[in-house]
Amino acid sequence: MIFREKIRVISNEEISEGIFKTTFKSSSISSIALPGQFINILPEYNWSHVMRRPMSIASQGNSEISIIYKPIGDGTQIMANWKKGDLIDVIGPLGNYWNNYKQTFPILIGGGVGIAPILNFHNYLNEKNINHILIMGAKNDREHFLHHAPNRNIYMSTDDGSLGIKGNVVDVIKFIYKSKNLVTNTKLFSCGPPKMMESVKTYAIDNNILCDLALETIMACGIGICQGCTIEKHVQDSNIHSYRNRFSLACIDGPIFNAKDIVTCM
Repeated sequence: MIFREKIRVISNEEISEGIFKTTFKSSSISSIALPGQFINILPEYNWSHVMRRPMSIASQGNSEISIIYKPIGDGTQIMANWKKGDLIDVIGPLGNYWNNYKQTFPILIGGGVGIAPILNFHNYLNEKNINHILIMGAKNDREHFLHHAPNRNIYMSTDDGSLGIKGNVVDVIKFIYKSKNLVTNTKLFSCGPPKMMESVKTYAIDNNILCDLALETIMACGIGICQGCTIEKHVQDSNIHSYRNRFSLACIDGPIFNAKDIVTCM
């Protein structure tokens, strides 16, 4: 079920350099949303652009949902200035959700604001007492809002080495596989910038590791009408040449895809 709901801002704050978190009061969407799903936001009442802004849900439950974002364009700049009590028009929950993890050891990987659905999944697994590893990558320590805590299976990486492991998230994956006694049925779950996820995808396929990716792409309608968020798939049957055989839509078929099913994250 998908709702169009006017949700009220409870709080809106900068949680690290250039990274904001907004928490909303939501009775309908919060009651059915699952980690990995997203909402489509109207940044303001008089929004003149065609497209809403898709945002992954960073938490849900107790009649609340939250998002984590970086103000870059017109829409997110407006969002960064939301005040407590503002009413925001949203549609959701949209898309699929993280799944097929119960028979695996999950390794969760987020980069930048792509951490939102990963953080949601991390908290969900904690509530279910499911052991897992969380990896978050950023350029430097100022962009992080979590602590590097390997003793709790939480790993931060930074390009400049200012926090956690120096390097990118794939460097952390390699470090973990080299240094920890992991079970054989690990599975990667990742969301972040396209280049980061392409690297995770390549590593997973090259090493025969199960991997699901939540793709970040531009979405207009969020419900499959505009056909703007196409994802090219590996064609399973060369005798079938239909559009839907070759392409999926991130908004209704995703945003989460098996790494082996898609051609590229770029």
